[in-house]
Amino acid sequence: MPPLINLSYPDTLIIIFAREPVQGKVKTRLIPALGTEGATELYTRLLDYALNNVISADLSPVNLCITPESHGSYFTRVYGASQFELSFQEGHDLGDRMYQALAGALTRYSKAILIGTDCPFLTKQDLELAITALDEHDMVFTPAADGGYVLVAAKNLNLEVFVDIDWGTEKVMKQSRSALSRQGISWYELPEKNDIDIKEDLKYLLLHNEFKDLFIEN
Repeated sequence: MPPLINLSYPDTLIIIFAREPVQGKVKTRLIPALGTEGATELYTRLLDYALNNVISADLSPVNLCITPESHGSYFTRVYGASQFELSFQEGHDLGDRMYQALAGALTRYSKAILIGTDCPFLTKQDLELAITALDEHDMVFTPAADGGYVLVAAKNLNLEVFVDIDWGTEKVMKQSRSALSRQGISWYELPEKNDIDIKEDLKYLLLHNEFKDLFIEN
């Protein structure tokens, strides 16, 4: 991991949720459009971009938090082990896994950010805005155009924000707002972003120089 002295916000941990890019296990909703190999290549490229983008930003320490079935040796072999810490996701569903990752980070850091690999449109500026917005708010979100969110950040955490959410549906952000309001949690929302989940999302890759070559029009 880079020396903390070189980082702009060493009191914040940036967590990336990821999985080992095994064919047939990643981007499964895109297999009909891209094929198994194409979907795996896209996921691998998204993972590469997310990790390199966050590390090169030099904002904060980075934690790559992988699914239990993933092999940590893959990530250390491909990316090395000196620029990030590696951990495994724990929990019975996505909400529980996110809560536990953030809660664990907040035992060691003042603030924590959690992102996935599905949104290559998150920039260094977006991450920095999330960090600074936590000075005035308990949590920060970047909503996704499909109704979910692509970033969640926290300095104070409440489990209820991650309970009884219909993960993977267009209801996620709406239900999360309701939970935040019920719990009296202050939050801030950054501008909405597109993520890459289904065939209809592939057109957004045309807007990104790093992924234009992967776009397949059907």
